[in-house]
Amino acid sequence: MIQYSFQRGETMSLALDALTGDPSSVNAIHAVIKPIAPGRSNAAPSAAAAATFTAALRAAGSDYPAGWTLTIPATVSAQLIPGRYIADAKLSMDDGTVVISDSIIIHLHPSVSA
Repeated sequence: MIQYSFQRGETMSLALDALTGDPSSVNAIHAVIKPIAPGRSNAAPSAAAAATFTAALRAAGSDYPAGWTLTIPATVSAQLIPGRYIADAKLSMDDGTVVISDSIIIHLHPSVSA
């Protein structure tokens, strides 16, 4: 599982690549992070989302595919408790198809300067 590290109080931005299909056929993206309790490897089924990402469409570049940038702003990140979180994204397509991305782990560390 892919892991990312951020500091509490910084903007959290992740790339979600469109590996197949037409990104414009996605009509909704719902992506959240949930806390992982110490000693566990996943969020408890009843765990509430700690934060929700906003999604912005991203055009392909010379060295990366089209997709989306998922962002949690610094003001929201500053309110989160340092620790481990898990995240994924649910993409809803125009034709009714739903795709859920692979999960990722986010390590949120306390900041010295914030």
